[in-house]
Amino acid sequence: MCIYGVELLADNIAECRANVLEIFADYLNLDEADDCYRAASYVLSQNLIHGDALTMRTQDDRAITFAEWGYLGKGRFQRRDFRFDSLTLSSTFSAEDSLFAHLGKHEIFMPMKTYPPMMMSDLAAAKPIGTKAGGVSL
Repeated sequence: MCIYGVELLADNIAECRANVLEIFADYLNLDEADDCYRAASYVLSQNLIHGDALTMRTQDDRAITFAEWGYLGKGRFQRRDFRFDSLTLSSTFSAEDSLFAHLGKHEIFMPMKTYPPMMMSDLAAAKPIGTKAGGVSL
């Protein structure tokens, strides 16, 4: 849940997602029917973004966002989405002469969306972006 990336070309992002999912599935001996496999496919569709890192926009011209996946214990996860452009400005906010230098990072970086806690089965049931239902497509 801690792998992130942005890729401009559609075929490259599809191949990247598929390769990471294959390595993960091989390591854990999972098949496409496993909840863990389908949850990983969904997480990769959220964390590996088809977009342009220079413009900080997705291929469909939305602001790039990254999901933070917090583990709450007992198989529950909390997702919070942060805008890429806000995250990349962190060094500006902490500059000594900055208007925001006195603020803590917790006051600057607020998630743009917080989701209710989810179980792995909830993640497995979600339809990954840029895929067919149930897995990564190339």
